[in-house]
Amino acid sequence: MNTINATSNGNLISTKSQVSTTYKPARQPGGKRKAPHRRINYLNIPALQDDLIICESILERDCALILALNPEVVCIECQPETISLGECGEYTPDFRVIYKSGPPSYVEVKPTVFAYEKKMWAKICAAFEYYKSQGIHYEWISDWEIEKKDRHLRAAYIHRCARLLIPVEQSQKIIQAVSNYPQGIRMDDLQAITGLLTDHILHCVGLRQLKLNHFFEYSLDSLVFPLKGECK
Repeated sequence: MNTINATSNGNLISTKSQVSTTYKPARQPGGKRKAPHRRINYLNIPALQDDLIICESILERDCALILALNPEVVCIECQPETISLGECGEYTPDFRVIYKSGPPSYVEVKPTVFAYEKKMWAKICAAFEYYKSQGIHYEWISDWEIEKKDRHLRAAYIHRCARLLIPVEQSQKIIQAVSNYPQGIRMDDLQAITGLLTDHILHCVGLRQLKLNHFFEYSLDSLVFPLKGECK
């Protein structure tokens, strides 16, 4: 059986060359076993892509909301392909994430308690080895990584702010101010310079025009970054 060690943040990662980004859904969503945490969600994030992002669980939805705030991401495809893993059976990763630069990533979103079940862990490890042999980036993203410091809740709120009807002139004023601080500017200082509120600033973050830190913190002393800032 293939073996592999998880990293400290619950990810399994191998990075090599680029693969095809042609999208062909492998199966219809909803084919997984019933469980309390499972619920089909359809995410509409026009700042990222025209197509809906179909998520088969609450955790997948939260993961997609987080991934969509990365300006380097250009597309999130659900159920991208089904592969055969020999004795471990067939396997369909949850997402394929396409980036502006660098290789795409196949993603498995799974709560730690389920990922470490014997059969599931064997399948994740086998998938990791399969994609590694193909020169493809693959990672398992756990509930620990998604929910740490309420990262998923802040991401959801930022996406709500993205839907606010904010005049373009106000957004441009915020973006221009932040561009003068490549190492980031404090939220309260940005408010003082622009005369605008936190939700106005988060509107720009939700539209992928600005960035926050890894946990999307937006307290008054948190930093706001231009697109070449910290959070990638």
